[in-house]
Amino acid sequence: MMFKKALLNDIPFIMETINFAKDNLKRMEIDQWQSGYPNESTIKADIEAGHSYLYYENNEVVAVLALLFGEDPLYHVIEEGQWLTNQRYVSIHRVAVVEGHLGKGVIGRVFNLTEQIAQDHDCHSTRVDTHPDNKSMQRALEKADFKYCGHVFMANGDLRYAYEKVFSTN
Repeated sequence: MMFKKALLNDIPFIMETINFAKDNLKRMEIDQWQSGYPNESTIKADIEAGHSYLYYENNEVVAVLALLFGEDPLYHVIEEGQWLTNQRYVSIHRVAVVEGHLGKGVIGRVFNLTEQIAQDHDCHSTRVDTHPDNKSMQRALEKADFKYCGHVFMANGDLRYAYEKVFSTN
């Protein structure tokens, strides 16, 4: 298991994976990612900022995601709750599992590896948000010992449930 920073030539593969996730969300009648976001320019900006990663198992990419180490503007304001810590954290965004790998525990392993790498970046927790109707992601977060902290709002005003996991060792 390993992360590798995505490159611009990875955009077609990342978009294929994102579009697969969008189709799955639509099938489950979840309106997350149904209005054009994330799109190619979002992914390009992630790559140029050094936030876009490919997650590998057995020399095969099985998930894509964005990791932001340190302050994340989306998480400056949380409502109807509070974060578990005010220390440095990593946030996970735009995580999607490659077709053929759903239901195999990939997300849990992504969370575990993120925690290991985050500690190398002097982070004390992981923060993530998800759509209120995305029950499968909520279950994955709870299974990985994330705690529901409240809700945040996307730039477009959409509500998201906010979760955090504080690392047991640093």
